[in-house]
Amino acid sequence: MPFKASARAALDGLSHPRWLWSYLMNGMPELKNFATDDASDTASQAAVLRRQMDASFSWDDLRRLRDEWRGKLLVKGIVTADDAARCVELGADGVIVSNHGGRQLADLPATADVLPDTVEHIPGSTVILDSGVRTGADVVKVMALGANAVMLGRATLYGLAARGETGVSDVIEMIKRETDRTLALIGCRSVGKLDRSYISKRPS
Repeated sequence: MPFKASARAALDGLSHPRWLWSYLMNGMPELKNFATDDASDTASQAAVLRRQMDASFSWDDLRRLRDEWRGKLLVKGIVTADDAARCVELGADGVIVSNHGGRQLADLPATADVLPDTVEHIPGSTVILDSGVRTGADVVKVMALGANAVMLGRATLYGLAARGETGVSDVIEMIKRETDRTLALIGCRSVGKLDRSYISKRPS
């Protein structure tokens, strides 16, 4: 939505002097990852992002990518065990179980719910969990369910919004402390020792 000058916008800017000063000195924030000579403003950078996120990506594309890329290959956005198995069959080294934070389709299953079946379908392959991890206790739960690692997104963005780079570091340290505390409280020496025996399911 393009910016529209108004009395309300002016008052909002004046009530946030640090942001206003940054805006006057640096201009509007940009998507630096996508800034090129042909995409120097936010709208054109957003168009580049849309082109790169091609919804028509298919299994044939994954096979071609595997043929052309000799490094490690993980496929993100997996929410079914069958898709995880197909990725590995086509040469992926593992998968990232992710519903993209629930932003794309609100009714996708929770990643922790599909994680155990996914791990069982691709033994020996890397399984990383993304989406929904907010605390150290969450980290312990998903590692106990079989994840090799956990990705943090929104939790660090909260810190970024509050205190910039320092806030991100604070959130990461907080989650590390919570993870250590949770491990101590359940009597487990490290995340590498976790397994499903530490998980208690509620009766259905």
